[in-house]
Amino acid sequence: MEIKGAQGKVLNIKNNGDYINMILIDEDGNEIENFNMEYDTASLFTVLLNNSVLEGENINKKFKREGLQLQKIQDVGTCFVNNNCRVSVAILPADENRTASILIGFHGGPKHNSIIIKPKNAAYLSIVVTKLIMNSINN
Repeated sequence: MEIKGAQGKVLNIKNNGDYINMILIDEDGNEIENFNMEYDTASLFTVLLNNSVLEGENINKKFKREGLQLQKIQDVGTCFVNNNCRVSVAILPADENRTASILIGFHGGPKHNSIIIKPKNAAYLSIVVTKLIMNSINN
């Protein structure tokens, strides 16, 4: 399963036994990041995604109706994955040119990469990860 983001990046998600494997791929098809999340961490990740979706849509609504504009990136939370890496979720503000988007950051050592997706794609990603977790529980 994959989620397409801004700038041509793709996040590929699959179940690999005792964990969820996520691979971030650049616009040329090259692997940028590859990490594993245990199921409890993946569950926390889905909660962070769900929170970011609700808040992002609320920001979009306030901007469209009332003209209120978020000025800074709003951090939602971080979870730790394999090899002391972490995955963070944040909301990019809405403005005249774009709606609020979800930033998923991958931080491993000196490297920092990210993918930017729309709230509806973040909601879909959350459901996909939840389904992978549920399938592993049922087996």
